[in-house]
Amino acid sequence: MKGSIRQRGNTFQFRFTVKDPITNERKEISKGGFKSEREAQRAMTLAMADYERGVYTPDTKMSFQELTKLWLEEKEDNVRESTIYSYKRVLDARILPFFKKMDVKGVKPLHIHNFYQKLKKEGLSGKYISYVGVILNSIFNKGLQMEFIVSNPVGKANKPKSTKKKQLSWSREEALQFLDAAQVRSDYYLAYLLAFYTGMRIGEVLGLHWSDIDLDKQVIHVQHTLTLNEGKYVIGPVKTDSSNRSIPIGDNLIQQLEEHKKFSSNTSEEMVFVTKKGKYVVPYTLRYIMKKICEELDLPLIRFHDIRRTHTSILIDEGVSPKVVSQRLGHSDVSITLNIYTDVFDERQVEASDKMDEILSRGQRGQSVVKQAIESNQTP
Repeated sequence: MKGSIRQRGNTFQFRFTVKDPITNERKEISKGGFKSEREAQRAMTLAMADYERGVYTPDTKMSFQELTKLWLEEKEDNVRESTIYSYKRVLDARILPFFKKMDVKGVKPLHIHNFYQKLKKEGLSGKYISYVGVILNSIFNKGLQMEFIVSNPVGKANKPKSTKKKQLSWSREEALQFLDAAQVRSDYYLAYLLAFYTGMRIGEVLGLHWSDIDLDKQVIHVQHTLTLNEGKYVIGPVKTDSSNRSIPIGDNLIQQLEEHKKFSSNTSEEMVFVTKKGKYVVPYTLRYIMKKICEELDLPLIRFHDIRRTHTSILIDEGVSPKVVSQRLGHSDVSITLNIYTDVFDERQVEASDKMDEILSRGQRGQSVVKQAIESNQTP
């Protein structure tokens, strides 16, 4: 790398040539205003050394919008369409209006802090702001990787804290009470039964194909899911490789599936669940029916997704291994199950401690009785 110094009027300027990281073309880097040739030489030496170490950013301007475009193009090859749709909604609604025209080199931690405070004042939840922050951090990490910036400002700004809400689930009796009512009040009773029985997500239930069910071997192969993409529901692959799983099912569920296939007007040759007009059943339908039944029965209102929590707690109560539960839920590792459903496992740990305490104290009381009997029979 060679450079030169030249005098311009009463000041001096340095310049040297590098390869532009955006266009891959040769680009000249220069800076002037130095009072002496020696000062310009010293500054050029430092600039060239910084560039070699990857901590010097040339005066190439990269707007946040341009960086976002690069980031999205890469993400489109690695994540599901529904996830890209979610990213775009957050970008268009919240992030781009604030950062769109800013030069990424000019974004400081203070800008990120002010952005978070703006979202907080708008009444957005801590969980949503945290999700926005994840996207923002990933975009600036891309800028760091491409050497458009020398540090990520997002990591230096604190996100508003989000309070974790205790997740709800139903007891076995409440689940059965709901299913009894759904069998009478809803055309989609079997969808709820499947969710309670298998722990499948709502999109997996509504994306289920008849070809996914092996009635002879009594197993469901979870391979499809209903997702929202660009405002339209489509059938796509399941969330992750671990979500692509097989769940054994019993005789009762097999019988109900067979009856549903033969007699229900809410199924088709391909899909297990459709509307009477043959369209996809959208998640809102199941959520709305669930809410109405809960209100009628005065049951605690839980989300459809909390059926997975109910499924988990019932299996844990029956002594099923967390590893088996994890596989049924489609988690890649049992630690994910333990972290997500930590309150379920914590409650069972407390119950286990109470039982152990009861057993051991009962044993100690027995030993005391025996000791007293022996002592009373001894001759003084």
